[in-house]
Amino acid sequence: MANNFIDQKDRWLQIANGDFEYPILFIKCWLPFNAWYCNNYPQFKNQDSAILREVKTDNNLFRTRLISLLENDDEDSVFFRNQLITLHKQLERCKVPNIANSLSFKSINFRTNPNPIFTKDYNKFNFKIELLVPIQPHNIKIRVDVLKNRRATIYAYQHTKYDFEHFINDPSFIALSEKNKEILKDGFKQINPKIKESLIVEKKKDSLQNIGSVFFKDDTNLLSQVIIEIIYNLRCILFHGEIQPNKDNLKIYEPAYYMLKLLIKSLD
Repeated sequence: MANNFIDQKDRWLQIANGDFEYPILFIKCWLPFNAWYCNNYPQFKNQDSAILREVKTDNNLFRTRLISLLENDDEDSVFFRNQLITLHKQLERCKVPNIANSLSFKSINFRTNPNPIFTKDYNKFNFKIELLVPIQPHNIKIRVDVLKNRRATIYAYQHTKYDFEHFINDPSFIALSEKNKEILKDGFKQINPKIKESLIVEKKKDSLQNIGSVFFKDDTNLLSQVIIEIIYNLRCILFHGEIQPNKDNLKIYEPAYYMLKLLIKSLD
């Protein structure tokens, strides 16, 4: 099997030699941001993904500045939001790093699922699926129960991790009625701890009113988290050579650079 990263080495050498400006500028902006968050979150011992999870929810200078750029009407804020629109459109057009696993404001896992419990009553059956905090020595992470008339257990399932394939291949699950299996499969997917969410809404009334041409969800707290997640992922696919280095793909780094440049100003 061909190694795509190695096969693209000549193209990456062109980038290193300055043929493409914005990926290099993006990297130059990332370096002071990297230094800032490693210095401010030493407890995570320079582990980027762990630190960025904290940056997304902590009331730090970086995220506070990001939210202000989403909400305010000064020149920098308008410019930032215009770059955000451009970034969204380019991500939808280019599908990086690939179609099957593309970065998108329409479908992204940026936080732990806020809904760890699914319940439903159907006919005489009561369904409950729950993500648990594992407790030693059993280390159970997920539990599924189906009761009849809230008393008799007709199905019970436990496992040490969230694993959809393991769940649907459980012999006792297979023995259930098709309707009960359908309800359980839907509920199991709804509590996926890495569920993907959309920050794009269908109706303007549900969107940020100061961003007209793209209907971003009217929640600057969540949108700030998604922006940080996408910028971090753009950093990863660039640093690791995962993105196919063609002109259209690398143009994504132009709005990402301008957004990051404005954000790191808050860290002075």
